Amino acid sequence: MMDLLSVRPDELRGVRMFSVAADRAELDRLQAILAEAEPGLAEGYLADILGAPAIDATRVEVFDLEDLSNFGLVNYLVKANGLPAEAVEPDRARLEALSGVVLLLYPGAFRDQVLTLQPAEVLTPVGAWDEDIPDLEFTPLRSEAAKGQLADAPPAEPVKAPRWVAWLVAVMVLLGLIAVYAAVAGGN
Repeated sequence: MMDLLSVRPDELRGVRMFSVAADRAELDRLQAILAEAEPGLAEGYLADILGAPAIDATRVEVFDLEDLSNFGLVNYLVKANGLPAEAVEPDRARLEALSGVVLLLYPGAFRDQVLTLQPAEVLTPVGAWDEDIPDLEFTPLRSEAAKGQLADAPPAEPVKAPRWVAWLVAVMVLLGLIAVYAAVAGGN
């Protein structure tokens, strides 16, 4: 399970959420920072409020919950972010009661650093949810055609264009040369 404040380099999928004490001007400031962000760790205001040395701001979202309209925060976490509904369900009532501005922090925001976030007073931790990635099972195919290795297969024969295509190209080139000659000869 993803810890809200302790960041590990092995986090692949999930989201941390903070409520942000922000008026419209502060929201605009944060969104401007995110709009100009480029991949890679950078110091600055965003890192400062999260209590981190640097952050990849391309792995952060900040928005007013009113922007989700009737879609809702739980739907946003499950349908738009791929979190399992079972992971978010225990927090549904608390999430539906939230209002105002939230900050979503995705794995990779700290680029394989190990650190403990120390958020500023403008951030209130809400929760952290990760996605369990199931172990993959590869059941062998039973068909005889599926046996062997790709290296055992004979090389595919190159695809040949029909002969008429080559003749058509040659005629088009010849007509083009005649048109260029006529234009040059007619202009003198």
